Amino acid sequence: MVFACKKCKKVFRKDMSNYDDSDEYCPHCDNHYVIEAKAPQLAIGVEGEDERKDSRLIKDDRIKQKNRLDVADDQALKFLG
Repeated sequence: MVFACKKCKKVFRKDMSNYDDSDEYCPHCDNHYVIEAKAPQLAIGVEGEDERKDSRLIKDDRIKQKNRLDVADDQALKFLG
């Protein structure tokens, strides 16, 4: 496989069939060009349009929020009495 070092800008070949720890360095300048991969982390997020186009997902503290009852709140009130 052919690699290029970002530090010294030289190109070199490495045989990937017998790749070991010493092959993680550039043969010309000894720059460590192999970096460890980051494992993906699970995350839950909300995706929406660009806030500049559609700002419905952002709460504006300057505007007084209406006290609305949800369907779940209505069912809970009926259940509680």
